[in-house]
This record gives sequence, C-alpha cells and structure tokens, in this order.
Amino acid sequence: MTGQEHERRGLGCDDAYSYGVAGNYVVAAVADGAGAVTGTSAWGAYAACQSVLTDGLQPAFVENFRSGDPEQLMRWLFDNALTRVTRQAAALGVEPMRLSTTLCVAVADHGRAVFGQIGDGVIAAELYDGRVGSLLIEEKDGYANTTSFLQSDRAFEGSFRTQSVDGVTAFALSTDGMSYKITDIGTGEAYEPFFRDSWQHVRAGARADQFAALLRGITDDQTGDDKTMVLAAVSGSAVGAVTDSSPAPGTSVAELETVPLTRGARRRGLWRRRR
Repeated sequence: MTGQEHERRGLGCDDAYSYGVAGNYVVAAVADGAGAVTGTSAWGAYAACQSVLTDGLQPAFVENFRSGDPEQLMRWLFDNALTRVTRQAAALGVEPMRLSTTLCVAVADHGRAVFGQIGDGVIAAELYDGRVGSLLIEEKDGYANTTSFLQSDRAFEGSFRTQSVDGVTAFALSTDGMSYKITDIGTGEAYEPFFRDSWQHVRAGARADQFAALLRGITDDQTGDDKTMVLAAVSGSAVGAVTDSSPAPGTSVAELETVPLTRGARRRGLWRRRR
C-alpha cells in the first residue's frame, strides 16, 4: 500500500511482496525500496521478491529445505536475489544502487521455519506454545532511520541474518512503514495483540482487501511510508497451491532467470496466507 507521504508527493509505492503456498509449504518475501532513489528502487524490491518466489517454489529447493541446511539455502535465495536485481539495473541502464532494497524472507513447513533478512523490516512468529516474538531485529548504529540494503557494501557480512525456528504456527513479514504501530520502536519487539488479531483474521478467512482497508485506516503511523505485510498461519482447511505477488512497477525489460538445483519434491499440508 502506498504511504500517505508518497501520495502527497505524487510518488508511487516502492514496496513489493510475493508468496507461494503449496500444501504445508510456504515461501514469502517483502522488500522496501530505498526512499532516496524512489521509483527505480521499486524495481529492486520487485525483482528481489520475484526472485525469491521463483527459486523458493522449485521442487528441488522444497526437498532440500526439508532435508538439508535451511540457513544455507536462505543464503542461496539472497545471493540469487542480488544477482537478479543487478541484472534488472543493467537492463534499465542504471547503477545497481539505484535499485537499493531491503529484503525479508520466510520459508516454512509444519516442521520448521527459516527466516532471512537484510535491512529493517519486521518479522514476527507465533509458536505452538502460544508465544509471539520478533525475530532478526536489526541493530542500529547511531541513527534509527538508517539501514542496510541488499546492494550495500558488505551487506552479507554485516547485515544478513538468518534464524531457524521449530514449531512455527504463524508468521508475518512487514516492511518498516508499520514499525511504530506493530512493534516497540525502542526494542523492536512485536506488539502481540496486533499480530494475534491479524493471524486470527487469516484463520477465519478474511480477505486481503479487508486487511488493506484496516491499514488505510491507520492515519497516525508517524512515517507516512509505504506499508506491505504478508501474513501466514497454519489452518485446518486445505488451500491448495497459491501464488501471488505485487505488480511490476512498469513493463519489465529484463527476464528473471531460474538458477537450477537438482532433485524433486513432494508438497502437502495446510497454510493460509494474506498479504
């Protein structure tokens, strides 16, 4: 959703999202293009999320997630995302930093979830015992409004974080436009009532447009920034195979390519999702 400040200035949305659900397996991503290069950064956010969706739904990736090192696979997703964003910049004829974007990713099944992040997005998870907490909170150096981007120098050495969690029953990925409303801005910890209510709405079958209307009703978010959130929760009803993503900022001038893995996979189980 385009932030109020962006609308006031006649700018578009620099956020992007993607998700894919197949039985008990889900992959999701949100990205926030840098406001300093608004417009071109929207392409960076879009290309990064499309890359995660493309690779995360490969049958071989699904099988390797269940049997291999999930944190190493998360790094593979981020490496490929950077490669594709760089290719998109070349296709647009601009430097890669003009497509600067943060990136939050989740890959999960009913056994475990792994999360990855570069930048200042929000990741929250609900566990089987009912606990709700924030994950991979970014450590700020000096200024609260600074962050690292996928293209930043030494981003993978200094900002890339991953965490594997067993027993996840719901999760949320959000760009930072909602931070003042859904987290303790001092500690980064999740505001539990917001997430519990949001996941309950997902489990009850609330539509994405209903949640978007709720976000539009929040006028005092203290940022005016774009707002993008993907919610996923374990459900008792089947949802089948579903994919969705934000639209491209315009007509794409670069094709996303798939970097192949090997081996096949089976998918089964139940996740519900909302953006």
